[in-house]
Amino acid sequence: MKGKRASERAVEVRALRERGELHRIVDRFGKIDEGGSEGWDDLELVLELARTYSLVGNEARVEQFFLRCVELNPRRAALYHCQIGWYFQRKKRWARALTWYDRALETFQGYHLCLFRKGYCLERLHRPRAAADAFTGADESYCASPPEQQERGRGIQIQVLFHLARNLRETGDSERARSALDRCANLDDRPGERVIRSEHRLASYGETYLRDEDHQAAIRCLEEARGLDQSSSVIWERLGRAYEQGGRLGDAEAALRRSTELAKGEVALVALGSFLRRAGRLPEAAEVLGNALERHPRGEVQIRMEIAELQIALKRPRSALEELERLAGGRVPPGSTLAAAVESRIAEVLIEHGQLSRALPYLRAASEQEAAGEPERKRLDDLLARLEAPQGDSVESTSIVDEPLHDDLARVLGRERPRIEGRVASYFADRGFGFIAHGEGGETIFFHVSHCELRAGEALAAGQEVSFVVGVNQRNRRPQGEKVRLRAPAG
Repeated sequence: MKGKRASERAVEVRALRERGELHRIVDRFGKIDEGGSEGWDDLELVLELARTYSLVGNEARVEQFFLRCVELNPRRAALYHCQIGWYFQRKKRWARALTWYDRALETFQGYHLCLFRKGYCLERLHRPRAAADAFTGADESYCASPPEQQERGRGIQIQVLFHLARNLRETGDSERARSALDRCANLDDRPGERVIRSEHRLASYGETYLRDEDHQAAIRCLEEARGLDQSSSVIWERLGRAYEQGGRLGDAEAALRRSTELAKGEVALVALGSFLRRAGRLPEAAEVLGNALERHPRGEVQIRMEIAELQIALKRPRSALEELERLAGGRVPPGSTLAAAVESRIAEVLIEHGQLSRALPYLRAASEQEAAGEPERKRLDDLLARLEAPQGDSVESTSIVDEPLHDDLARVLGRERPRIEGRVASYFADRGFGFIAHGEGGETIFFHVSHCELRAGEALAAGQEVSFVVGVNQRNRRPQGEKVRLRAPAG
């Protein structure tokens, strides 16, 4: 009888959830974990409540209730662990999701869906080698499964192959990337059930040829993709880079500018700024990159890397190093291609200016990154040999000097993101973070003490008036408050 009543409760919870009455579910059934309630032993009811909490957004209860499902049905532990991971993935908390996917794979190594989701999170953290390994594992699991299981997982497998191609090209393995795209196209052969649009696959082929510096093949693929979709900023941006590679500079600039005008075109501002820098049009490049910082805060790392290149072109290596060192100090995801690129570039600039000892820790860090390749390791060996040679570091410069900056360029390159006013809604001093309330709706934004600009004697506390700029947390890609400053009391 108890089992029947609990089952009826699970049906009731499903019905309430379908009507969107989530808080009614929580009010009525949310305390079954207390006081020896019979419902706490009913797997179906606990599972329905876990799903409800995932919609409500209570992460502690999501974990608690799914883990209770593990206790009640340990044979399906991987499924429940994967569902916890999916909750955090939907929140774009990639690293936290990975923790749960790894736990799921401990008990079910060939879990196709879980391997796909793990690869996707690694991709978002800019770790293409690890992502490619996860997608390869998913591919192998699919190929080893029986036909009826393959049919059920066909849609996921098409996505596995598409993302596998993307990450293989990021590691420089263009041939394998194109092979994965070929297999993706062969599997995605049902016109009424397309998973990947043809133009997206063509654009991906085009990118692999760009990496191989085969501009003719790249242009051929990308022009065909553009014929299918004139409104894709990604296609226009890649086509612009392909035209530049082929020496068609007028067409390249036109395509890049067209890309910036389309939906999500702010991403292409980095490519346009880079094109203008290479063309020697440095003031225009500075203006475009300044606009990029305002329009595309999520791309701050890539934008600031390009600003550093602009500073070098302006013969301002010291300012370039300051940009790059700020990124290396916590703005890039650890273990990522971005981290390896930033640390490697810092080392290159320092070596170019004779500061070999100062370059060593950066080049060593770059070579140890998961995303590092043979070039980083060879540069490290060469640098160590130079330092070990007689008088290896005796020629080091005492300083790196910038040339003066023209007023117009100084105005653009020194441009700050707009400041927003708010008040500290909560601050946990022992943990170094809190939340700032701002705007008419009282929305809140996370901040960490490392992004506060406090003067001597100042301290944070709830209720204080502050100002800040909106940045992006590079670990989870969520907005956060940065450059937080206390505001003087009115009057």
